Amino acid sequence: MSEEYITFTNEHGHAVQMPRADYEEKIIPYNLERFWDDRESLRQFAVDLVRDKFTAHAATAADRLLELYGPIESALIFRAVVYMQAGKWDKAKKKIREAIERYPDSDTGYLNLARIFAYEGDHLRALETLEQVLSKDPNHETGLKLYVENCLKLEKNEELLDKLQQWGEKESAWRPQLTIGRLAMQEGNLLQAMQFFSQALERTVEREAALLAVTGELGQAGYVYQLIQMCEKYWLPTFAQPYIAFNYANALLVTDQKAKALAILRECQQHLPEEKKEMVDQFIERIPGANEQPVMTEQPAAADGEAKKAWWKIWK
Repeated sequence: MSEEYITFTNEHGHAVQMPRADYEEKIIPYNLERFWDDRESLRQFAVDLVRDKFTAHAATAADRLLELYGPIESALIFRAVVYMQAGKWDKAKKKIREAIERYPDSDTGYLNLARIFAYEGDHLRALETLEQVLSKDPNHETGLKLYVENCLKLEKNEELLDKLQQWGEKESAWRPQLTIGRLAMQEGNLLQAMQFFSQALERTVEREAALLAVTGELGQAGYVYQLIQMCEKYWLPTFAQPYIAFNYANALLVTDQKAKALAILRECQQHLPEEKKEMVDQFIERIPGANEQPVMTEQPAAADGEAKKAWWKIWK
């Protein structure tokens, strides 16, 4: 069995790798002492300890953070998370309930309490707890994910759809529709999936996040023509990130539309900041023959004087 290494940044800002045992023996005690009275540095180090599963040391840091910050929501929840990692479920529940009592609107508290109920096999209580979050915020991504998981465990498929549709009627709700679309696609009902994906995209003010999710789902399932259909209607070259353009271009390449794929990528690139333009260049470099492909442009005016639409408006 190979030795496990921990990668960390030392006090000089250099990335260092060290065997796990050496890190625990030398670095953790040193950093705990160094950050003991520096609550922000200790908080960041405590998160690293949880990530790397040094649970006992994370508990020491979590207790100290409560001393430094007092019983604020994030410190209480973090202490509960460390209890959860240690398998001390009763103590975790007690700490989360303390957080919820002090901060009744704590979505994070309800989510972690639901995780504990689910771990204990009490999926009904997990659902009831998650409803506290989703009744207020039907677009809560993690809450919806956990709700679906617990419903499916109990085979409450019809109840799940009823709840999603109920939450989807709330003003500004769109993730419930997205979730119904995902479930429909898993059931092989592509028509219904597309209908609910379209509803989500029409309702959301987070168009880029929604379309990224939809194109990801369709692309992974191999529905490239439906992905192209969605992008033709909803994609904008001014989106902040190039990832939807990458999904769009991949679908176009699969369907032998290289010229259009390259045009989409280049149009997207024009609106990106300099540090992100390189991502598009790297994507294009992986396309065989990209440099030899002519760039598609808008069609010239028609002889009768009626301007033709740009190619991406009429592409079929």
